[in-house]
Amino acid sequence: MASIDPTRILDLFDALSSELADALADLDDWGLSGAKPGQYNHDVVADELILQPLLANGYRVLTEESGVVEPDTNQHEGITVVVDPVDGSTNASHGLPWYATSLCAVDDEGPLAAQVVNLATGRRFQAIRGSGVEIDTESAADRAFEPSGCTDLSDALLAFSGLPPAHGGWRQYRTYGAAALDICAVAGGSFDGFVDIDSAHGVWDYVGAQLICTEAGGAIADAEGRELVTLDAEARRAPVAAATPELLSQLLAMREDWNA
Repeated sequence: MASIDPTRILDLFDALSSELADALADLDDWGLSGAKPGQYNHDVVADELILQPLLANGYRVLTEESGVVEPDTNQHEGITVVVDPVDGSTNASHGLPWYATSLCAVDDEGPLAAQVVNLATGRRFQAIRGSGVEIDTESAADRAFEPSGCTDLSDALLAFSGLPPAHGGWRQYRTYGAAALDICAVAGGSFDGFVDIDSAHGVWDYVGAQLICTEAGGAIADAEGRELVTLDAEARRAPVAAATPELLSQLLAMREDWNA
């Protein structure tokens, strides 16, 4: 079977994220769906809108809301599109402008093409393996999109998912509540690092941002030494991202000390 051009995948992602932004602009009820714990109405709307077109285009799909779904005809064997319809759902429900949709095509070698879009601001991040990162320059800050270069924890501004059990010697920290955007902020130099505290993230939360981070020149790993890329819907990981390998080593050591 002929390989697909990753730019065509990103074109499809672009169309889906734009359609989702329009759909959410007309949404009146941003409350809980009642269907399962922690699920919001916007999660359901986003999952339905994104899932069906991907299946219709012949992709196997893994989403947070629906798990693994096989297309009627698998036209792209070996590729699974991993989707977080709305990352940061609680932020969205409270009107906090830090929530995103994340789509990532994964093949046998890992993340191939990814897009993360802040649904509140429209800022878009895209990456193709081996080709660097593209951002929506119309809504981006007027500066280079690259990691900060921070190598020392004492100088670092960190983002956390979960409550740090002790001060680890960082300069400052924030807890924003959307891993995909937090890791993209590491890639772009706004944060120096990101640390998952609770090992509670599904692959959909981070795999798109993982590709964006590595293509920008950042470093990312699972805090417990596991492969980050998994297509197991039940698996959970603890992604840790950093501007540099030196800082990543310090963040991993810090987290290991907390769990000793």
